[in-house]
Amino acid sequence: MNKNLHHFSPRIFWMVTVAAAVVLGGIVAIPQWLSKHARLDVLRSHVGQIAQLAASVVDGDAHRKLLDPANYTPELYAQTLKPLVRFHSANPDIFYVYTMVERDGKSFFVVDTAASDELVTRHQLRASAYMEPFETLDKEPEADWLQRIASGKTYVYPNFMHDEYGYFLSGHTPIYDSQGRYSGFVGVDFDIHYYMAQEASFQAIYIGTLAAALLIALLIGYLAARYHYDTNHRIEEQYRISIRDELTQLLNRRGALVSISKALALNASSYAVIIIDVDDLKGINDNHGHAAGDLFLSKVGEALRQSVRDADICARLGGDEFLVFAAGCDLDAAAETARRILGKVAAQHIGPGRYNFGVSIGICVASPGQADFEAMYRNADEALYKAKSSGRNRYVVYQAA
Repeated sequence: MNKNLHHFSPRIFWMVTVAAAVVLGGIVAIPQWLSKHARLDVLRSHVGQIAQLAASVVDGDAHRKLLDPANYTPELYAQTLKPLVRFHSANPDIFYVYTMVERDGKSFFVVDTAASDELVTRHQLRASAYMEPFETLDKEPEADWLQRIASGKTYVYPNFMHDEYGYFLSGHTPIYDSQGRYSGFVGVDFDIHYYMAQEASFQAIYIGTLAAALLIALLIGYLAARYHYDTNHRIEEQYRISIRDELTQLLNRRGALVSISKALALNASSYAVIIIDVDDLKGINDNHGHAAGDLFLSKVGEALRQSVRDADICARLGGDEFLVFAAGCDLDAAAETARRILGKVAAQHIGPGRYNFGVSIGICVASPGQADFEAMYRNADEALYKAKSSGRNRYVVYQAA
């Protein structure tokens, strides 16, 4: 597809857009990722504080009695559970509140607020029975988590853990009796929906920021592609100007040499160099003015264009000298081209007096094995000299001695 229709390069557009999207996406995503982890750390700290508050309302002595199943009575269970139920009802964001005891590396439920009819909560809960073993986690959060709690530390899961009840971030704090003895621990669970509800607003900001970054990347890609196109267009335009003769719009010497080197690489059956020289350009300028001389030069350029094939190379080498280089052109074809040029030039009438001017032409034709441009140019120039010296307004073919 012609890129002029787009005024920019699609390849550059997508390359720069992707690069800008990666950079801007990183600028947006990395702080968001760090912020998300920071918010999770804040939530873990909050869960730990809630667990500590829950432990503070537990009657440590009553709970210690419940650790021995021989002491269990419904009244003792209800007495131990009641302050936790009030605490849970006052904190509707909490999903589960319970206490546990560790035996031989395993944890067992002691009391569970979900077992109370007095609990006020919006969640659908399933109560755990007294001394029901807790074996529902997919994996242990950390190998020594129970030992940490027993040593007096508040332990919060590193991340949301999955069990048969769902995904929860849980905090656990030790319970002590009135004599300071470790008497099990409290657990509070926050489900992942609580976390997601808090993250929803940040997610909207993240998506909006990412979308804005993508739009900016597209804009950067477009501007870079336009700049690349405009720069290349100006360079190409300057190059086209630099290889063209301003007066005739034919190739100049630089443009001709570049085109000829490409033509020689085609390995054609034969090559022809035709040099055209205006007869007495100085006399035209002196007698009729430089404007007449320039007009005649432009007419010669037009005559060349009308006399050659589309693939042939036409150039004004400077001053009054023109060149045609033709690949796949034998001697007969080169002579015919010269005759057409002479006829086209003779048909031109320049100036108010309709003066007729002419050109002289030298021709050299070579086979591929002998196609050296510098040598062919010298030979054609020698033939041109003979055309000049034998009366002008004619062509001469170079003949090797």
